[in-house]
Amino acid sequence: MVLGPVESHPVLMMRFRAGASPDLITCVKERLQVGGMRTITQEESSSGEVILGLATTQEELEAEAESVHLMKFTHDTHIMAVFTVESRSQFLDVDDEGRITEKDSHGLFTLSDRALLVWSMLDDIQVLEQGSISCNLSRKLDQLKIPFRKNSNPRKSWTTSKRFGFVEVPLSPGDNDDGNAIKTEGLRHVLEGSGLVDLVTPVHVPHMRDKLLHNTLNRKVIIPPIESISDYYGEEVAYYFAWLDHFTKWLCFPGLLAILCYAQRTYRNDTIDTDEYTPYYGLITFVWGMLFMRSWERTECRLAYQWGTFSSSGFERKYFNVRPEFHGKLIISPVTGHLEKHYPAYKRYLKYLVSALVTVSMLSIAFSVMIMSLNLQGYIRPMNDPTRWNDEHQHPFHYPILSVLAEEGNLFDVASQWMCFVPVVVHVMCMMTMNAAYRHVATRLTEWENHETENDHRNSIILKRFMFEAFDAYIALFYLAFYERNVDRLRAELVSVFNIDTFRRMLVECILPWLMQRMSGGQKHGAAENKKTDDTTGSQNKAYQPLTEESKRDPYEQFDDYLEMVIELGYVTLFASAYPLASVIAIIANYVEIRMDFFKLTKVCLRPRSIRTDSMGMWKKLIGCILWLSALTNCLLFGFTSRQLMEYLPGFFFEDEMGHKRMVPGKGWIVVFIIFGLERFLLYIGLIIHQLVPSVPEDVVFQMERRQHIMTMAAQKSRATEALKKQRTSFSIPIKNTK
Repeated sequence: MVLGPVESHPVLMMRFRAGASPDLITCVKERLQVGGMRTITQEESSSGEVILGLATTQEELEAEAESVHLMKFTHDTHIMAVFTVESRSQFLDVDDEGRITEKDSHGLFTLSDRALLVWSMLDDIQVLEQGSISCNLSRKLDQLKIPFRKNSNPRKSWTTSKRFGFVEVPLSPGDNDDGNAIKTEGLRHVLEGSGLVDLVTPVHVPHMRDKLLHNTLNRKVIIPPIESISDYYGEEVAYYFAWLDHFTKWLCFPGLLAILCYAQRTYRNDTIDTDEYTPYYGLITFVWGMLFMRSWERTECRLAYQWGTFSSSGFERKYFNVRPEFHGKLIISPVTGHLEKHYPAYKRYLKYLVSALVTVSMLSIAFSVMIMSLNLQGYIRPMNDPTRWNDEHQHPFHYPILSVLAEEGNLFDVASQWMCFVPVVVHVMCMMTMNAAYRHVATRLTEWENHETENDHRNSIILKRFMFEAFDAYIALFYLAFYERNVDRLRAELVSVFNIDTFRRMLVECILPWLMQRMSGGQKHGAAENKKTDDTTGSQNKAYQPLTEESKRDPYEQFDDYLEMVIELGYVTLFASAYPLASVIAIIANYVEIRMDFFKLTKVCLRPRSIRTDSMGMWKKLIGCILWLSALTNCLLFGFTSRQLMEYLPGFFFEDEMGHKRMVPGKGWIVVFIIFGLERFLLYIGLIIHQLVPSVPEDVVFQMERRQHIMTMAAQKSRATEALKKQRTSFSIPIKNTK
């Protein structure tokens, strides 16, 4: 199906808060038009909010594609190449290796391309046009006392010098207006920073959105339509669904192995604590994790080449992703020779230190809440292990005033039917409150760190928030496993947390928001609420639902989707030998999760911004850390937490009068050597896998080498042609005109 002309459909929406001056909105529309954008529709809600539907022309779209180095397939050489307007004929009517996609009538741009390019155009628009010192918009902003100038001293400008490049010189009062040109902030940054605009987002295309949803929810289709998701939402969203699909498929092997372990354990009437075969599951899970991660990296490279993001060099990622909020001193770039903002690295490192201290402080509070919760739940009872905890060695985390409430007959009796759950509910509510608070803290800290690019900013906030969320998810399990060394309580806690969290996210993330949206009438088209004016054709496009209704949706938070799946991966791998069946439940949960997340994305959330990326970014590093850490955790579970090693080396252990496992005096160092030697052995296996299996597949290497060869030959041909022209010019002899 061919997409309609970009000139007739809104690509982005911009919502002004209630009370915004109509004169200001008119000035913004005029400035957008000068910047190459068009206002297709304008709607006003009953609460006074004004929403502009923005688009552009095909010519402006193609010029922007060349400006941002958009990669596309060529029909003559069949390689990925940077789109240029001059050579646009090479990119027309290309089917991208037979993929069924929806593009414009020229076969150039998908819907995600349009959203990416129009957003890039919007970010390029400054308050003042280059070379100007004033306009209607700047005068209106001055009247509202909204700052928009970059230079603190408006009587300074920038001039060029043959020797020193760009230098700052003061302007004399007699300078003309052209010399008084003022550098201003980006229009979007000024409007959002001042609070005049509270929403800028791409617009959904209902027929494409519903088609994607139908194809994803189709029961006969197991694999989600990743290519179509990329064409509609962009690479960043598509990578999540591609990884989740890849993860679910790879879970089939540990899931099958877990079923076999469970069957033989049931047949022999063994427990997790005494089954001598369960440790092998934990060790095999680590090797599986290394192979899974390498397989995903290869798949990621294939997708990056197929989507045209593989060649994003460090310079391109920096140059085309600079944050409008980034501030620094203007210096001459050694790469481009132009003026660029520079922020000293040592200042950012000092800010990293402050951020780390704030994060550790909040993690300490979360740890204290967890300890109090475990006392109230009756998990910390030193009297159950008097050999380890006595008057000489008291339990450092035991608070009698709290733990006594969990004893028989007291308020939170662990044997009670309902009251035993009160500490759990209170703990969950406290952690939810702290998570919400830390989310704001992490955002403010990341803004304060002043990252230059969008990728660095996003990765920093992901790292901070994940550390806090993962601490909340894993700290109780680590405490029970490696401090209390109680595998039964660990397994009980792991089973309850994993299973409850699986059903919780189904309810909270999809069902409740959808019901609330239906109850609030978010899906009803209230014609009386909307007043529409068409600035171009005077007609209304029926392919798009009213922007006022669509703007009521919640923004899409991809962090939450990634977080849940990465935490789930941690449950499956870090504590594999404690709960092998977690991989089986994860397969079923992930099959539903893919469809739930996509339903939420299409029916509940705003359409997210299309972001060009070549990988999962920080999430891939976090997944790698969890997988490497699983070698240590599974070895510790095998040797210290459970009785599994005792089944293999009974002469190294004995049971005390309370039935607790103890090491034979003088044998402890041998046990420690075995456990950590096994852990090092697993790490060596992981390193060998990474050395033997290349991260870039051979077919991608071949395509990249072929692309480089074709580009080199084209450059040589171009130079030869230029040399031949110069040679012919040098041999031409002028003929005198004699009379």
